[in-house]
Amino acid sequence: MKAENRHHFGVPILEVQLPEVRARSEEIRQFLEKLRDEDTDGIQRSNQRGWHSGDFLHHSKEPVMQWLTEQIFQVGSRLALHAERKPPETEIFLSSLWANINDFGAWNAPHAHLPCEWSGCLYIDVDENPTEENAGICPGDIMFFDPIPVGAPYRPAPTVSYTPKIGTMYVFPGYLLHMVAPHYNERPRISMAFNFRFGENLTHIAR
Repeated sequence: MKAENRHHFGVPILEVQLPEVRARSEEIRQFLEKLRDEDTDGIQRSNQRGWHSGDFLHHSKEPVMQWLTEQIFQVGSRLALHAERKPPETEIFLSSLWANINDFGAWNAPHAHLPCEWSGCLYIDVDENPTEENAGICPGDIMFFDPIPVGAPYRPAPTVSYTPKIGTMYVFPGYLLHMVAPHYNERPRISMAFNFRFGENLTHIAR
């Protein structure tokens, strides 16, 4: 597995491609759209006119979702542990996993994933060649914000944006503020989002 460390604002933003996800994207998309049909309201978080599933898809009994959960855990946890320079035996949990389906015009407002230590997203079905809108930001881009706003005037840029491909995974610290630009394509933009927690921190909280 080869991962790119984008390292913006002094913060690691890790990117990796999962070709197995691309190979099964249609199967995953069909399952998630069926899930939305059964729960049209979903839940409200950062989603603006988009659909947000419940947070516990990692407990799904659906075979394709169990497979996807395993992919996300194996790759995402390795990236998080590597970024933290923690030993591979460190206790780490996939604490939540959910789907986002953005129809035409839907977007996600700026948000972070605290108190989770690491978070990420994996793209199931996206417009891989969107038309650029302005300032280098394309419809459906994921955007990250400089976590030190007081220093923004002296830094290269206060935000950075990426245009994902099908099978792209990003992993980043849970405190990093991010958003999704409005999506302007008739085909829904579908992604998975997830959070990781370290066992040592959960043990400390329990005390």
